[in-house]
Amino acid sequence: MSIIPIGPLMIRADIVVFLICAAAGFVALRFRLHQIPQREWLLDTYLSVLIIGFVSWKFGMLVFDPIRTLQHPGALIYMTGGAKGLWLGTILALIYAALRWRKHREDSALLVKSAVLVIYASGFAGYLFLWLWRDGADLSSSLLYTILFGVLFIFSWLHFKSSLTKFLTLGLGRNGAVWVVMLALLVWVIYDFTFSTANKREAATPSIQEGSKEVIAEGLKPGQRAPDFTLMNQNGQEVKLSDYRGQTVFLNFWASWCPPCKVEMPYMQDFYINHQNEEVIILAVNMTHLEKSASEVHSFIEKNGLTFPVLYDQNGDSTHRYEVVAYPTTYVISPDGTISERFQGAIDEDLMVRAFRKASDVGR
Repeated sequence: MSIIPIGPLMIRADIVVFLICAAAGFVALRFRLHQIPQREWLLDTYLSVLIIGFVSWKFGMLVFDPIRTLQHPGALIYMTGGAKGLWLGTILALIYAALRWRKHREDSALLVKSAVLVIYASGFAGYLFLWLWRDGADLSSSLLYTILFGVLFIFSWLHFKSSLTKFLTLGLGRNGAVWVVMLALLVWVIYDFTFSTANKREAATPSIQEGSKEVIAEGLKPGQRAPDFTLMNQNGQEVKLSDYRGQTVFLNFWASWCPPCKVEMPYMQDFYINHQNEEVIILAVNMTHLEKSASEVHSFIEKNGLTFPVLYDQNGDSTHRYEVVAYPTTYVISPDGTISERFQGAIDEDLMVRAFRKASDVGR
């Protein structure tokens, strides 16, 4: 999960993607249903499905973790229901759509075609946004899916008024559609085989060694070695990031005045307590150069009962080195010292558990 800066606002990337996909689907449906009598009914159904799905996903934590959510109501602003909330929203939205369909069974074909058109339009817009916005290894896959959904969207738009069978086969007919699917599977098998073979060859190639250690480029992208630093802890002792090599590290940058940091810290503490016997540590770097006073930091630590190491970035060097622009920001570092992933914004315990498992597997 990342944060997208829009002027002075910091908005969750997953919510931005959802809104872009929803808007693309609505616009496509509105224009394609022009002069069709059932237009308003279909648009109303679509908007209702979106609202039900979004609300269930965004506030799903009230269902799956009600006690802790009520204890920290700010989580409703900065977090979502996660994967469970997404499934809940999908199920409730489908139930609503089915109930609406029962009253208009004669429009079943039109409903199916509208749903497919929305999926293609949303997929195209979503992956186009990711391709334009992302920086990293996902660029090629995002471009591939953008082209795929774009082609499907164009064909479905052109054949929207055809029979349902012809529409679903994109005007190719059943035999033509079968051949296209078989060809696509063949291309995928060849691509997957080539990609897997290349990975095996790369893995078999001896790594460049410097002395007895593998040389890994330092940087802030996944797979790069996390920059080392030295900061003071609560007891006035110097602590290095490299001291925790061999453990998965959650490197969290926070401030006592930051609302999402206040929401996130109880989840961090719960994760730390529940996994303190495993090879994982939380290094909470307080951005002391942005604080009003040291007393507010100490009060924050005591109020939240933090037992994991808290470090103090007095002059902001580490904060700037790790390019922290959204608060909080958490880097997950694998046991081998490489970055596994980065999160901007508040994260909950479930997300931390998944990130821990992923980083532990990478670092083996």
